[in-house]
Amino acid sequence: MDIDTRLLKVFYAIYQHQSVSKASEHLGIGQPTVSSALNKLRDHFQDPMFVRIGNKMQPTDLSKNIYQSVSNILNQLKSINEFNLEFDPKTSNYEFNISMTDISHLVLLPKLINYFRENAPSLRLNIIPIDINTQSMMASGHIDLSIGFIPQLEAGFYQQTLFKQHYVVVASEHHPRLTDHFITDEQYRNELHVDILATGGHYVVEHELQKLGVNRNILLRLPSYLGVGLVVQESDAIATIPSYLSQLLLSRGKLNILDLPYNFPQYSVKQHWHSRVHNNPSNQWLRRLCFRLFSESNME
Repeated sequence: MDIDTRLLKVFYAIYQHQSVSKASEHLGIGQPTVSSALNKLRDHFQDPMFVRIGNKMQPTDLSKNIYQSVSNILNQLKSINEFNLEFDPKTSNYEFNISMTDISHLVLLPKLINYFRENAPSLRLNIIPIDINTQSMMASGHIDLSIGFIPQLEAGFYQQTLFKQHYVVVASEHHPRLTDHFITDEQYRNELHVDILATGGHYVVEHELQKLGVNRNILLRLPSYLGVGLVVQESDAIATIPSYLSQLLLSRGKLNILDLPYNFPQYSVKQHWHSRVHNNPSNQWLRRLCFRLFSESNME
């Protein structure tokens, strides 16, 4: 019996999200429909396909073995269905898959969404985190564009610099010891720090501090930048973060921005794309838009 491509889409969604409910939400269909499709897959392959471990649906060996083939098939179907030499953002209902660092969620995404709502109301966005699968997903066509400071995508991908950034220190405006807009080397070494284990940024900060022989007194490690503003605002710990994030946090909280006592190099925030979409009209439009919205002159 031939397998329905709709079942393959369900398989792929469950595999990606490790959850029936999240797959249902992503596909825009009811959870009972997804569960029914999973049962059909299990009957077809005579295999559980996914087993629940903790709160996640983990793939069986059979699922792992067929995943890449399913991914390739769906990508080919997507290319055929969406093949069009023309792209009109005003009428298109295309869903762009954009991979972003968490800091880009805070700083860049709202501006992009507002442009879509005003100028391309039927376009949709699906934001995908940067992780170890980003490169392969770009190569397979499942990610249209990646935006942020992403050193691992420097080689083998097209890239365009949007703007340059540098690091600063943020502290609570009521910090008992840091009352000016600068911090000395001695103060930096002695204060408690919030460390952010984010893509790219953590490596740069640690690398530069190690070269200077500076060991921070880490109070807290966060997996992303999303909560750093509130933590610093409500404590006497400090954090070393990109300057454009500090300006956003400053507008929302009671923070003080201080210059680093060291000469950290600037870094480039870029957009990256794979050669397979280089000549795609919709991708070209998206890249031009992102450059217009986020290039240096528009980020000041």
